[in-house]
Amino acid sequence: MKSKTLWFAMQLMVAAAGISVAIKYGGPYLALPETLPVILAMILSPALVMAGILWHWQQRSSLSPTRAQDGQGSLATANSENPQGSQRPSD
Repeated sequence: MKSKTLWFAMQLMVAAAGISVAIKYGGPYLALPETLPVILAMILSPALVMAGILWHWQQRSSLSPTRAQDGQGSLATANSENPQGSQRPSD
């Protein structure tokens, strides 16, 4: 496994653990009413935060499809070497 991939996985696990600890130990100190919008926000916010972080990291990644279209990243260099993609020459 590449060290960059391992580092990303470690950051993801630390971020998830931090959010979990904040919810577990910080949640009881919040004086929130027990209404449906508050409950839904508490349930959905960790997933939305992680989705935002992952989206941001994907946009910065060198393998992002948007960067490959701009001529950056490893996907663009692979496609520029073989413009026909993975097609075999016709007989």
